[in-house]
Amino acid sequence: MLNILERSFLLSAFAFIALAQSQPSGVTPVPDEHPKAGKPLYLNIIWHQHQPLYLDPATDQLQGPWVRTHGTKDYYDMVSILQQYPDIHFNVNLTSSLLQQLDEYYVRRLKSFVDGKKNRVSARRYFAAFGGKTDPWIDLALKQTGDFDEKDRQHLLTNVWNAFGLSDVMIDRFPEYKALRDRFQAVGAKGLSEQELREIKFWFYLAYFDPDFLEGKITLVNGHTVDLTDLVSREGDGTYRLKNTVSEDDCNRIVAETYKVLAAIIPMHRKLMYDPVSHHGQVEVITTPYYHPILPLIYDSDLAKAGQPDVPLPARFHFPMDAEAQVAKAVTFFEKQFGMRPTGMWPAEGSVAQDVVAVFAKYGIRWVATDEKILARSQPEGRPKYFPYALSGGNGMESSVAIVFRDTELSDKIGFVYQQYTGEEASDDFIEHILRYAPAEGETDRLLTVILDGENAWEHYRRDNDGKAFLRALYRKLSKLQEDGRLVTTTMTEYIRGNPGRRISPHPVEGMDKLERLWPGSWINGNYDTWIGEGEENRAWEYLLQARTDLANSGLPQPDPKARAPQRNTKAWYTYRAWESMYAAEGSDWFWWYGNDQNAPAGDKPFDVAFRTHLNNIYEFAGRAGGTIPVRTFEPVIREGTTTPQKAQGAMAQSRPDLVTVLFQVDARDLAVPKAIFIAGNHELLGNWTPNKIRMYDDGTHGDEKEDGIWTIELRLPPGIDLEYKYTNSGAEGSWAPGEEFSRVNRSVRITHEAGASQIVFRKFGDM
Repeated sequence: MLNILERSFLLSAFAFIALAQSQPSGVTPVPDEHPKAGKPLYLNIIWHQHQPLYLDPATDQLQGPWVRTHGTKDYYDMVSILQQYPDIHFNVNLTSSLLQQLDEYYVRRLKSFVDGKKNRVSARRYFAAFGGKTDPWIDLALKQTGDFDEKDRQHLLTNVWNAFGLSDVMIDRFPEYKALRDRFQAVGAKGLSEQELREIKFWFYLAYFDPDFLEGKITLVNGHTVDLTDLVSREGDGTYRLKNTVSEDDCNRIVAETYKVLAAIIPMHRKLMYDPVSHHGQVEVITTPYYHPILPLIYDSDLAKAGQPDVPLPARFHFPMDAEAQVAKAVTFFEKQFGMRPTGMWPAEGSVAQDVVAVFAKYGIRWVATDEKILARSQPEGRPKYFPYALSGGNGMESSVAIVFRDTELSDKIGFVYQQYTGEEASDDFIEHILRYAPAEGETDRLLTVILDGENAWEHYRRDNDGKAFLRALYRKLSKLQEDGRLVTTTMTEYIRGNPGRRISPHPVEGMDKLERLWPGSWINGNYDTWIGEGEENRAWEYLLQARTDLANSGLPQPDPKARAPQRNTKAWYTYRAWESMYAAEGSDWFWWYGNDQNAPAGDKPFDVAFRTHLNNIYEFAGRAGGTIPVRTFEPVIREGTTTPQKAQGAMAQSRPDLVTVLFQVDARDLAVPKAIFIAGNHELLGNWTPNKIRMYDDGTHGDEKEDGIWTIELRLPPGIDLEYKYTNSGAEGSWAPGEEFSRVNRSVRITHEAGASQIVFRKFGDM
């Protein structure tokens, strides 16, 4: 979600996954014939779109540009593409914090100043009304570059979210942009000319437009057109180059083009939105608790004890009414945006617990989703992931909620593996995977669920610009499978309630097999250890508890989460803002970056500042509302010198009893090894397929016995997972050549031993 701070590649640090065929050259084409299925295989895809709240309420300005960048690159085309594939149905999760920023700070505040026909913004009127109150990069684009002061240059070039905050794969497609980055790194800000600064601010917009907008005229759902082909041309090698010298007028225009796309995102979702009554539409839009909290931890942070029994936890944070408010606010906001109440919800980070099921049910949520690791630990055990299950909301079956569990392997292939594939290779591998689950004759139908971020993976797809070839090939092949009667893509509500026009039978929640007890955890590690348990995380929870206690004792009543905001600048409004700041501080995104299990490439401190800004605003607004509120200072959670280096094994603590000690050994006695032997594979501890990153040892350490040409690394891994991996000899990090042992196949191993045991994997380099 955060580009250079992208959670896409960081999430891979926690995926206990089994990713088959994890290099493109090893993909097996889909066979022409598959065994005839009995009942249908239903495919339930959920694209998750999220941005945290970047707003600083004190300045009424966003602090990060990522709603805008992903808006022009992902949010529109991820849905509009379905117009080419009318038989494909899927779900899209749009979080409230994303929609709030999109609608208020980009659409409403820009609308009056954009001439959609002339493609220009009235900069003078914009600055008079909303200068410093939208996205600071909009101000930079509309301001004359020659008038930049030192603060403007810093914001453009050295701010933690600066104009060079994009992936290497992306910037490689824009050589002129990359050259500007390299020049800045060589000469610094003072060495850049006015024209170079102008081009940098322009590129920060252009590079984040979906390639469809760069290569042809696109008519948007709102009637506007976007055509950037007069600005940029696509070269034969797939790169893009400017056609003319960038002017201030071009910078103004690119803001207008941005506005047009952003203003069309919600209307496009409305156009394709599935209506369970009329059965029209292809996309079921769902939501998440409002500020993206880890809902079970807001309900009761002691729920973390189940999955982290030996980890010190903070004082209990137990506010079920806040958990309910987060769900109620999301449902209310959704209904305002889309004219109907949501029936589905993706709990933030797939975080669920039996205790919060009743909260979902109370507000009409009929289905939720999480990861298969939760199913594996729920009761009764041994249930297959390709069925939905019913959860009791506590008031009889009429309050039951369906739950589905994502196929981790396939979901994470899209996120982390297919980036090295061509679109055809990736789609073939996807199809081959799902057809393994097709029910045989006489078996009941099955529902296979795939869930991942719909905004992060694509900018790392090196062989497939923005993942467009993969998505088009996938939807084309899924359409053909549907035509042949072998598969049905579906939305969850469509699956539950049925759709006669598509021959989807109803699957009422009341008729689903029941889970007696839902395990408390998230889609990462099957617990909550990304957000609670480390020193920094626990300190942040203590801050949160202090603020929540002070607010509860302030005399300011907790507002009705379903009610509209009061009139601005009244005591009731300041009360409302104090509670909103509290809810925002409960968001998961701040806790994500605390501790050693996550480290943002651009630094974690901006998130620490954002978290404490929300805390401070609780006291500021509560004071203005007339509440009895103490004066408090929240020191930085991230303190200089207190963060210890992350262990080589990342998020997995060496002391965890639920892991297997795995000794990878490779015989390289017949080789000249100028540097070292490395292992690469489909797991965090194997470098997530980054070659020459995870070093092995031949020096008597890290499980190695002695210097004898047999290279070793000792890792601790969860039992029951399947790994794909291979070895490399002494190459540069990130490059397979020249030391890759196999170019077209991967090794594989299943961790078969029980937790607490040891397993040895011994191979000879280059010998299968």
